[in-house]
Amino acid sequence: MSSFQVIVSKVIDAPSEAVYNVIIDMDEHRKILPKEFTALTVEKGGRGAGTVVRAEMQVMGVKAAHRLVISEPEPGRIMKEVDTNTGVDTTWTVTPRDGGQRCELKLDTVMRVKPGFQGWVEKLITPGIMRGMYRRELDQIAAYVRTKQ
Repeated sequence: MSSFQVIVSKVIDAPSEAVYNVIIDMDEHRKILPKEFTALTVEKGGRGAGTVVRAEMQVMGVKAAHRLVISEPEPGRIMKEVDTNTGVDTTWTVTPRDGGQRCELKLDTVMRVKPGFQGWVEKLITPGIMRGMYRRELDQIAAYVRTKQ
């Protein structure tokens, strides 16, 4: 099955620990979601590895439901979300910069596409939509973390 990858990153004027805490804590995380997310419900846990959430989105009039299982391959630096419904795999990586005063936050998503014409259209359109959403989310994280400092 064919797939594509979307990678977006941003340097944020905040320590990596502050940024990482926002992405692994679902109470905090829901405050930085782009407008396409219409709901985020915690099924299990709520912070870090082992957390399971349901996320609902609406993009270009199409509603989608995701069930995300959270892991931390490298606690404090890397969080991974795997959608058990679709297999979409997103890795969040926080890397300290400038002696720890700033950090780079990178989102890296691998998504399988459907076969045939529908998959061709998906592979053509979806990466651009996702990049725009991710850039807004990174901007919202940066703004949110600044308000907490």
